[in-house]
Amino acid sequence: MRYIAALIISVFALSGCVAPELSSEGVESSEEPLQRISFESITHQGGNSTPEVLDLRHVVNEEDALILWVGASCRGCHDWTDMIYAGIQNGTIQGLNVVSIHRYAAFEDEGEVLSTYVEDGAEHPSSWPVMVPSEDVEILNLDSGMTSTQGIYEAFEQPSTPTLQIYRSDGSIESLEHSYWADWNELVDIVEILDNI
Repeated sequence: MRYIAALIISVFALSGCVAPELSSEGVESSEEPLQRISFESITHQGGNSTPEVLDLRHVVNEEDALILWVGASCRGCHDWTDMIYAGIQNGTIQGLNVVSIHRYAAFEDEGEVLSTYVEDGAEHPSSWPVMVPSEDVEILNLDSGMTSTQGIYEAFEQPSTPTLQIYRSDGSIESLEHSYWADWNELVDIVEILDNI
């Protein structure tokens, strides 16, 4: 009975967002912080389209883009996704290049991500690409052209969920200050930053 109670408590503890350190396995790298990076992973784009293995630079068409780090069970991620989606659909946000990246490969399977963000009838649909990398995906150092020893989470500055970042056309990253819950004024400011780059 104690085992069942402990299991139930564990399930509820993981039902929202998970702290980043739980999913990064505490791996430290002696490598200097990377300035320009990319990676390849399974990428989904809406409905019944066939997933492809794509490079992040290709996904964003080598243009400046907004990255939204998401978890299937993360309510703040749902909120940001819904706001961005609504803004694009109703035309109040135009020309915004967005990609979502799944954060918790160790805790959530691809099916959960698809039913939340990608499939027809998804709870929180994305009209933009959703990348689903494994935790051990190789990170390409664009300055050296070599594979980095850093893991994806370290390379992207340990994003939690939701985390919004700007991924620049040269492969560099700019982290953004933002609220856990979607905020329209913050989103407008982010769009202005992207427009002025």
